[in-house]
Amino acid sequence: MTIGKITASQQDTVFVKVRPEDGTFKETHNGSSRSNYYMIDSVGEQFSSAHWFGRIKVKIGYAVEGSRVRVNLYDTPEKALTYYETESDLPAGGSVVHVIFNPLPAGNYYLEIKKVSGSCGISVVTDSTLHNAYKEGVATDQWDIESKIMYVSDVEEERAIAVVGDDVDTGVTATSTGSYLNFIKAGLNEKAICREGDSLSNGGKILNGCWFVEEQ
Repeated sequence: MTIGKITASQQDTVFVKVRPEDGTFKETHNGSSRSNYYMIDSVGEQFSSAHWFGRIKVKIGYAVEGSRVRVNLYDTPEKALTYYETESDLPAGGSVVHVIFNPLPAGNYYLEIKKVSGSCGISVVTDSTLHNAYKEGVATDQWDIESKIMYVSDVEEERAIAVVGDDVDTGVTATSTGSYLNFIKAGLNEKAICREGDSLSNGGKILNGCWFVEEQ
């Protein structure tokens, strides 16, 4: 890995090894008949990933304002090993929860969504035939959760961290947080590295200091 230096008088490019998303994904369901399951406590879904992955998109069918969920990624439904945990506040109505973490290798996993507060209906596919879901801690064949496992590159790639001066989407978007200037432009300003979680004017979000996803 090549690392430049960042000082008050000079900003060299800083490189990191990453596994960027490659545009492919795996759905945790098949079928097309959708419904909302309103959690009493939790729902879950077992899945096998064929590649490295670093994001899971979970469809929320409907939530009342003020609802909050906790999302965990485990090894199995027995939950001996926790890979990731996060909590999300849900907007009123339907939405997509983006669970973003350091990439994990191909293998078997268990995704769990737990109600923390409010009322939340998870989007489920009732004619799915995969039968990998868990309802309130018990395996069910009634539906599978509507979610996507977003694959990343199986081989690490060396990429530059976005600093002021770098283009994003060939100049069609701009950062709305993380920089005095509120956009990525000149590359010569101290303390102007975009941070993980900084938002973009097109609705995207900076990931790991350099990558972003459009939250659709």
